[in-house]
Amino acid sequence: MVHETVRRMINTLVTDLIQQSERNIAAQKPITIEEVRSAPAMIAYSVEVDEQQRELKNFLRIHLYRHYRVLRMSAKAQRIISDLFGIFMADSRLLPPQFQHLAEHDRARAVSDYIAGMTDRYAIREHRRIFAVEEIPAGF
Repeated sequence: MVHETVRRMINTLVTDLIQQSERNIAAQKPITIEEVRSAPAMIAYSVEVDEQQRELKNFLRIHLYRHYRVLRMSAKAQRIISDLFGIFMADSRLLPPQFQHLAEHDRARAVSDYIAGMTDRYAIREHRRIFAVEEIPAGF
């Protein structure tokens, strides 16, 4: 039900945007780029759908994006990324070999590219591998 509801909402938004934009362009009939630039916005939702999408955004902002659980996860993600960036910038030998080579020329770019290529799960595991303090097995 959730996926179908989201699919229908997206379809409504896209369809309305296309149809209203076509009406706006037909009404303005711009010929030159200057006419496009000086005209009111032509790519827009209808008044009704614009109001609905604003209400939806406000609802999501309050009940989803600013929900304490989401904010906690965001704080954790920021901490993980910040920690990884800091440790790799401090010691590029901790990077995989192909990124160590890139770091010789531009460390910040190499570290950024490495982190940007991580999935959420991989970043969490990488953080644990580097920062977790675990017992060393006997006989190591």
